[in-house]
Amino acid sequence: MREIQKKIRENADDFNDQDSAIGSTRESSSASIGSSILRYREENGRTYHAYKEGTYILPNDEADLQHHMFTLTFGGKLSTVIDKSQKLHRVLDVGTGTGIWAIDFADEHPEAQVIGIDLSPIQPAFTPPNLTFYVDDAEDPWTYTEKFDFIYSRMMTGSIAKWPEFIAQAKEFLNPGGQLEIVDIVFPIECDDGTLSKDSALMKWSNFMAEAADKLGRKVDSAKRYREQLEEAGFTDVVETRYKWPQNRWPKDQAYKELGMWTVENLTTGLQGLSLALFTRGLGWSAEELEVFLIDVRNDMKNTRIHAYWNMWVLAHL
Repeated sequence: MREIQKKIRENADDFNDQDSAIGSTRESSSASIGSSILRYREENGRTYHAYKEGTYILPNDEADLQHHMFTLTFGGKLSTVIDKSQKLHRVLDVGTGTGIWAIDFADEHPEAQVIGIDLSPIQPAFTPPNLTFYVDDAEDPWTYTEKFDFIYSRMMTGSIAKWPEFIAQAKEFLNPGGQLEIVDIVFPIECDDGTLSKDSALMKWSNFMAEAADKLGRKVDSAKRYREQLEEAGFTDVVETRYKWPQNRWPKDQAYKELGMWTVENLTTGLQGLSLALFTRGLGWSAEELEVFLIDVRNDMKNTRIHAYWNMWVLAHL
């Protein structure tokens, strides 16, 4: 895995399609979670969060496969800025989802109090003793009584409407010397050698996703502005690291080929969940129209003659 990580980092700037062979208080506010919050809302046969319903675009049954892809990308690490040996007191995982990152991080840092927040209470009941989950909205004013040593946000593009406000709150609630790390995908999908036609189903799907997110006020290219927003909030020595996830196994490089294998599995199996809310709410499509369209999208995603990739950016500060 270390060799894969080394290759991914070393080759990120030289990703060449031509080489192809063929992705308490606020703790407080959740102390009494009403039954209405714990219920799920059903839409087009999928369940979504009931608390602040309509805010988040992904269903509750989103897979954890991405977690494996990130640990593969980062050489087995849970963070690019926090080392296993670092001693932390309080950690916040924003948009924890199923809680898989928070669980692993709490196991890795038993000395830290880890808090995971999300709009859906879909986390497991049995967790490390130093981990607590809360139903909460990261876009609301934060009212924590204590600050954090580390705040982590992953794959929240399309979920947060006002990133400058989120970043400002994160800075306010960091202890001196604390770290904020934001990890996100960037739409649309890209290709460097022309094998991804603008008329292909995959390219259309990617553009439709961005268009729908724009209409709903939650852009999916938000990572392009994180650096500027971090600096405007007062963060110094901001570091932006860019990774690439091949859409499938098309690269010759074995590290990228393996990553592409997981990318295509992640996206094709979760494609309906990724698309439903955006296409039906943002573009007015019916679920039936979408399902027919996704047949061709899945075929393109699996097609190794299409040398497409996703940009994955990590923003942190030294």
